[in-house]
Amino acid sequence: MFHTRKLLKHTARLLSAFISIIIIWLSVSSASSSNVLARIEYLFYDLRFNLLLSYTKRGESDHNIAIIDIDEDSIVAEGRFPWSRHKIAKLIDKLGAAGVIVTAFDVVFSEAEVNPVEYIGELVDKPLLEKINAQHWQEISHSVDADSNMARILTEQDVVLGFFFQDDEKYRNGQMPPTVFDIPQEWDNKLVVTERPGFTANIPILQDNATGGGFVTMFPDFDGTVRRAPLVIQQGGKLYPSLALSAAMRYLFIDSIEPQIAEVGNVLTVTDIAVSEFPAPTDALGFVRVPYQGKAFTYPYISATDVLNDNVEPGLLEGAVVFVGTSAIGLADLRSTPMGPQYPGVEVHANILGALLSGGFPYQPDWTAGAVFLQLVLIAIFMIIVLPMLGPTSMLVTGTVIISAVFGFNGYAWVLGLDLPVAGAWILTTFLTGAFVADGFLKENASKKMLKGMFDQYVPPAHIDQMMADPGAYTFDGDSKELTVLFADIRSFTTISESLTAKELKRFLNNFFTPITKEIFDQQGTIDKYVGDMVMAFWGAPIDDDNHRNNAILAAINMQVITERLKAEFKEMGLPEANIGVGLNTGPMNVGDMGSSYRRSYTVLGDAVNLGSRLESITKFYGSKILIGEETYDHSSGFVCRFVDRIQVKGKDTAIRVYEPLGQEGKVPQDTLDELADYNTAYQLHLDRKWDEALAAFSALFDRNPLGVYKVYMERLPHLKDHDLPDDWDGTFRHTTK
Repeated sequence: MFHTRKLLKHTARLLSAFISIIIIWLSVSSASSSNVLARIEYLFYDLRFNLLLSYTKRGESDHNIAIIDIDEDSIVAEGRFPWSRHKIAKLIDKLGAAGVIVTAFDVVFSEAEVNPVEYIGELVDKPLLEKINAQHWQEISHSVDADSNMARILTEQDVVLGFFFQDDEKYRNGQMPPTVFDIPQEWDNKLVVTERPGFTANIPILQDNATGGGFVTMFPDFDGTVRRAPLVIQQGGKLYPSLALSAAMRYLFIDSIEPQIAEVGNVLTVTDIAVSEFPAPTDALGFVRVPYQGKAFTYPYISATDVLNDNVEPGLLEGAVVFVGTSAIGLADLRSTPMGPQYPGVEVHANILGALLSGGFPYQPDWTAGAVFLQLVLIAIFMIIVLPMLGPTSMLVTGTVIISAVFGFNGYAWVLGLDLPVAGAWILTTFLTGAFVADGFLKENASKKMLKGMFDQYVPPAHIDQMMADPGAYTFDGDSKELTVLFADIRSFTTISESLTAKELKRFLNNFFTPITKEIFDQQGTIDKYVGDMVMAFWGAPIDDDNHRNNAILAAINMQVITERLKAEFKEMGLPEANIGVGLNTGPMNVGDMGSSYRRSYTVLGDAVNLGSRLESITKFYGSKILIGEETYDHSSGFVCRFVDRIQVKGKDTAIRVYEPLGQEGKVPQDTLDELADYNTAYQLHLDRKWDEALAAFSALFDRNPLGVYKVYMERLPHLKDHDLPDDWDGTFRHTTK
């Protein structure tokens, strides 16, 4: 059976290592660009964007960026879209009068507007047309031509027109705007920036008279969400700018760009593009991560009809860069983004422009792949080696701590502007934790079945006799009562168990727990359970005990006396010595016969029980044998106790006082009482922030009697001295572990 268990342990490790290799490969391989892992990464990306938005260090822009919205109100007031170029020209003219510096259209004017004079000419008889002066007719035609009117207005303002790139070369409609960078001949076929052969651009008369142009093409990820956007796209040996980049260039009076290039193998990649003092980091294809500033409508939205009808607050658009676009549902320019599924596409351009002018693009550094690989390898090695050595609960805690650390570091990096992958670490940690916990539960199942029969015997005989004498007065139904709970745990039990054979370990535990259990029964306590090397007991149920605090404290003190006596007995038996830590707490608890139809147990539950367990755990921290909570101490009598600390245990916001019982009154030696008085003086010096005097006092105490609690304060005082403490500091120490 031993060999079978050993084989199963190694099988679990080997299988976990194999799956870990697959997860690591998928995490760092480009082959995972459309798999489940990538989908999970997108979910974490979107979640991180929303949760950490208020903490993210984006550039705080002083630039006035606004959106002129062809919204539902504008369509109702001005008529269905597209509007006449006369109305568009009026809109541009009104924006210029309002102080707008650059107007960028998230609209493409790819077809000429029909001239009404020419339309009339097709309807009127030719003899009648011949009677009209041809020059006069041409002047009328030109004066009412919407495209000519808009072109004239374009010459008077800085206007950037949008256009689309197409995937098919056969679609090449309209006139392209001026390029911002001519690709050198020596870069031919090496630059890997996104390339598109076709386009749908504006009619020549409009583009020729505009000051610039930028593409409005969007490239959603495979789940349909816009997380990235290209700043430049190449076509015919030239680089063309996005609408946001072109608007930034017009705003800053820049005619061309000089993209930073890196040579990777036989190809050239763009690393960043700068139009201001804040370079925009790009990926190899020229994409940036869209630096969303918030939910939809974060930027100021002004209805287009308000601009046309002079209903805009004076000065609101002074010195502004505006994007003309639409949030109307019927015009189909709503995008799915990390900030929500109905996000106006025009605001995507506004976010990019804000970061181009003021910084704030999240990006992945060049070392991302290597860092992710190293992180996953270290996680896998650590968990595969360590988890099989732990119990299921410790495995869960360890896995939770690891993934919390990963998410914490990842969130901190995001706040600093770094977009580091996290899905692989989450999947790997979750898988390994789940696998080893399941394996651990399977291995312990047989042991739990054996212990089940043993637990049934731990009911105080005296209590049973009393209840049998008057069965109607007692019930095992659930109840809420004020009780005192005790936890006692053998120190260094793992080391002890590893040094003993199975029979010796059984004899060790039986010889230890028998007198300990008798003492609990003698003090009217109820054994709740034994868990390995730990015994849990409580006072006050099922038999009422008005003196439950004192009885529990006395039991704890006597348990330490018994433990000292057992050391000599164990030595004669060839067994290692035993030491225990005891935690006591009093408070309201739920007590009753709890469980299932297959197995029930008379037990206690509640926050007060959990606190008792925490107090036992931190006895190791203070080097104390017994720790009791303030609710136990305040209402007990007849004992000499040392105030140990004011603490906050993990998971609790309220601080409590913790004490260590030293013995019954009248039975504590005088030198111990003198030492206690000196300790109280030293602690008060620490509260009074007399750090040097307190440290000297605790050091003197430690030299006299090297107790762990003295050492705790000797180590704590220098840290307190180096920190600025609040005026209401009361000495509370927060424990971050259970």
